[in-house]
Amino acid sequence: MKDLQIKAYEDKYHQQFREISLDWLHSNGLYEKADDDLLDNPKKYLENGSFIFLAHYNDEIVGTVTLSPLENNTFEIMKLGVIGAYKRLGIGRKLMQICIDVCHKKEVKLVTLETSSKLVKAIKFYEKFGFLRVEITASYYESADVKMELKLR
Repeated sequence: MKDLQIKAYEDKYHQQFREISLDWLHSNGLYEKADDDLLDNPKKYLENGSFIFLAHYNDEIVGTVTLSPLENNTFEIMKLGVIGAYKRLGIGRKLMQICIDVCHKKEVKLVTLETSSKLVKAIKFYEKFGFLRVEITASYYESADVKMELKLR
């Protein structure tokens, strides 16, 4: 996939960033009002140390992921999504790998994510990267009933 490039978010791609996330959220019945904070205000997250990456393929935005800092040298993966027609091409894998690479460079100890048990393929995808299920005690999202962690150090 020589035409695939992973680039940092730019404001001019806000609509695509938002649409990609809303598409998979709605198609899986997972959209909730809490999703709007990131999707409507990515600049706020970037100013707080987050990274947003966009997958560009043949000059089209086809995937996105957000990597957000939490406390205690931990980062969270959020809103990983790829447009349906571009799934199974390794784009999600590249987006996830760039997040893990950033965490290694920043000497992050723990990467976490929350997801829904409805997303069986996504959970298997995360497990391939070494993420393990942990107990979920509280979540910002009502639909998040699975928490996973990847220890890096």
